[in-house]
Amino acid sequence: MGRVMGWKDEYKAKLTSAEGAVSLVKNGDRIVVPLTEQPLSLIAALTDRAETLRGVSVCVSTPGFDIGGLLSGGFEVEVEIFLGPLAREYENVGLSPFVPLPFSLTFKTTDERLDEAKPIDVCLVTITPPDENGMVSFGPQPWFKMGYARRAHQVCAEIDPNLIRTYGDCFMHVSEFDVFVQRERIIHTRESLVELVSGFPLERKTALLEVINAVNPERLGPIAGRLEQIDIHVLRSLYGLDSASEEVRAISDNIMPLIPDGACIQIGVGSPSSYLPRLGIFDNRVDLGLHTELTVPGIAHLVDGGVINGIRKNTHQGKAVAVAWSGSDDRDLDIIDGNPEFELYEPEYLLNPNTISMNDRQIGINNALSVDLTGQICSESVFGGRMMNGIGGQPETHLGALYSKGGRAITLLQSTALDGSVSRIVPKLAEGELVTIPRFWADTVVTEYGVANLLGKNHRERAYALISVAHPDFQKELQQSVKGWLIP
Repeated sequence: MGRVMGWKDEYKAKLTSAEGAVSLVKNGDRIVVPLTEQPLSLIAALTDRAETLRGVSVCVSTPGFDIGGLLSGGFEVEVEIFLGPLAREYENVGLSPFVPLPFSLTFKTTDERLDEAKPIDVCLVTITPPDENGMVSFGPQPWFKMGYARRAHQVCAEIDPNLIRTYGDCFMHVSEFDVFVQRERIIHTRESLVELVSGFPLERKTALLEVINAVNPERLGPIAGRLEQIDIHVLRSLYGLDSASEEVRAISDNIMPLIPDGACIQIGVGSPSSYLPRLGIFDNRVDLGLHTELTVPGIAHLVDGGVINGIRKNTHQGKAVAVAWSGSDDRDLDIIDGNPEFELYEPEYLLNPNTISMNDRQIGINNALSVDLTGQICSESVFGGRMMNGIGGQPETHLGALYSKGGRAITLLQSTALDGSVSRIVPKLAEGELVTIPRFWADTVVTEYGVANLLGKNHRERAYALISVAHPDFQKELQQSVKGWLIP
């Protein structure tokens, strides 16, 4: 009888170089690159193959690298879920179109409508090294990497030894991958990170040095290669190094009474929501639960301290569950690493509004860029349709909270933008502005000036409510703009 290959032998047989891995790509293929912790060596090797390939398209979720190299190489590139600063300009000039598809519907055409589905020929992902059973995971930010990997014809995996290990439904076996590329384990110190940024422009170097001196260098390691590109404001927010403004503090005070004991919370990343745990709005609550897309700095500490214990949840009782631990700062990740209290699940399950709404008192907290006086919520674009972000998980988490028994879908926004010169509460969304949440699903809008409860209200009542929480400098102007329309 022939010897049956064990997983270790199979793993070794599949190890190759980045160039060897992307040699699997052939003309006409469609490649998917799921979001965060993206396999940069595979992306670079693919870009180097541009002259040898024809008709290849690449779908990138929330690019963590400049997609201009792929576009320059003749690849067709589309972006899904979230644009972010590295893809925003390409989408807005028509070079890289956006796919407005909720997480929970990502694979509906692939699984149910084969004649409509785009192929998934090659998947490029980043994974942890295999454990003693030959199982790998996708680190703290798996999102739908596993879903794509299991549906792709071929899977190329870049192994990142710096990724932490997590619990939940987020594991695959070595046998399910076609090739592996080993990324060298680089143990960063503050000294090595300081050296890394020494040649950067002075302003960026100064800002990065502040981050480097404040954050555990092991946690900065996985993004060390992107420090030259990453948005400084995003980085500071991610690690909880920025301070909340007076307006954000007022929003925090206004939202606090809306969080009951026993609530199951979801918090979207961004401002003002990312500040909420640090401002203490959950500290005096008991028996909170967590069922969320991602997280924000300080959430893991609430779990560790017992404020979030999940004992009143109807699903995943006693567990803090998410699609990814994106948004965690370095101190949060220290708590999450190898901790069975925290579990990750695939978004087509966890972000399905039906799943979310199974928890009573689900409180969804998301941000917006603007809200019009009928209740239409825009979280994606500005200035007449210029895309800034994408839908992310906001529609699903908003709906799940809205349909939860005792639940509430809260939308946060500061009342003004551009140093107070522009009102974020507007009579009508500008032409071309994208509606993220339609008015008939609008629920509760919170600014630094108060709370506007819109659910069950007619257009006139909504206009009064929203004007009351707009900046006082714009309230009279808003009233005049809708006279004879929303207000008699």
